[in-house]
Amino acid sequence: GGMGVGGGGMVGMPTSGLVKIRGLPYRATPMDIANFFAGFSFHPELIQFGMGADGRPNGECWCTFVSPEEAQRAIISRNKHSMGSRYVEMFAA
Repeated sequence: GGMGVGGGGMVGMPTSGLVKIRGLPYRATPMDIANFFAGFSFHPELIQFGMGADGRPNGECWCTFVSPEEAQRAIISRNKHSMGSRYVEMFAA
């Protein structure tokens, strides 16, 4: 399900609370994501991991924060930080 196109605003800024994360360790769990975002308000039950064509994790996930502002704060604070041995990239989804 795609998100509707947001109104104006700056390019690259979240228009919803949804953030895409890529570069995750393939064994990352929802608990790993929760620990990574400790101190931020998000919906752990809405974490979705991306799968490759073979049904295995592809190192991507989507995390829904409580507001666009919280999503933006998380991106500013956590983008390019490491999770395990990988460093992850975050985008407004």
